[in-house]
Amino acid sequence: MDVRNWISEHRFVSFVLVTYAFTWTFHAALFRLDMPQSWTFSTLVGIGAYGPVVGAAVVVWASGGDLRGWVMQAFRWRVSPVWWAVALLLPAGIIVGATGVFVLLGGDLVVTGLETLVAYPFLLLYVLVIGGGQEELGWRGFAQPHLQERYGAFTAALGVGLVWAGWHAPLFILPGATQGGFDAALYVGGILAESVILAWLYNNTGGSVLLAGLFHAGNNVAMNWYPVNNVLFVDGIRDEWVASTGQLAAFVVLALVVVGIVAVYGTRRLSHHAIPTPPLEEPRTPATARERPSD
Repeated sequence: MDVRNWISEHRFVSFVLVTYAFTWTFHAALFRLDMPQSWTFSTLVGIGAYGPVVGAAVVVWASGGDLRGWVMQAFRWRVSPVWWAVALLLPAGIIVGATGVFVLLGGDLVVTGLETLVAYPFLLLYVLVIGGGQEELGWRGFAQPHLQERYGAFTAALGVGLVWAGWHAPLFILPGATQGGFDAALYVGGILAESVILAWLYNNTGGSVLLAGLFHAGNNVAMNWYPVNNVLFVDGIRDEWVASTGQLAAFVVLALVVVGIVAVYGTRRLSHHAIPTPPLEEPRTPATARERPSD
């Protein structure tokens, strides 16, 4: 069978296979080279993180989709200021909330390094392009609309989240990767919750990958100012209770945000409006969109 035909007939599976193959090739090379943490290491991991973008591009191209339309989702900036505020401020709110939960669970509150917040906008732009935000052209720009047409937005978000979490698996054994110090179960739970939040943001902005990417990047960058980091090491020794409790606190806040989203918007669309269509289909008319069942 012609490869393009096979990809066109198995779009989501093809997306996952290409995404994993591209990224895991870089991970395997880094593991084989046993490269220490460095700018070179981070750059190679960053390039490998374009797997979801490559996977989606291959499927859209092979299926005869609108590549330009798919890419332009990353430049969709004309959305309500409310959603800009959500994308830019919610990551900080999650950190503040997680800090509160951490203290309630018995952790010490030590706040330092606030003067370095001046670097936040620059780190945000960097991570948007190479440190996580770029993934959203694949996860939300392709996978989410592809799955939610059939399964609904909430279930689709969980499915994308599972693929997203599995895609990160090699980083748990790759020396120098941040994920090596995380509790795997809490990490997966956090990604599932974040996937729902990102689907909610994507669906309510008419398919703005830009805002989804900004939230994704903001979530990654804001963790640098999580006060738990200030008490994580004592005399150079990592405190595992602090690590696990800090991770649990962050998961609790993410889960509460998801509960609030579902309570207000329902599970079918995670939105009160028509949801974005896959980059391989024609957009639904407003009349068609109104005919879809709501929660």
